[in-house]
Amino acid sequence: GGLTKEDVRALAERIGLPNADKKSSSGICFIGKRRFSKFLEQYIHPTPGEFVCVDGGGRMGRHEGFELYTRGQRSRIESGGRGAFYVVGKD
Repeated sequence: GGLTKEDVRALAERIGLPNADKKSSSGICFIGKRRFSKFLEQYIHPTPGEFVCVDGGGRMGRHEGFELYTRGQRSRIESGGRGAFYVVGKD
């Protein structure tokens, strides 16, 4: 658990694994070519709420359910050109 992705790729290349330079994926293989949120909605009832800024607590926008997000995931908040926002925690 102490290796970075770059370390693992370098190790894989050094020992000759065929997937050492394979494109990274953030998908979940067992759900196929579906959006993760649509997959989850088949099994749970999401809890809508607000995205909240960690710097000051201001509301940033609404989400369709905190269960549909993971830490580190891009939040899909309309930023008006201010850049991307990411989920840093769930409450």
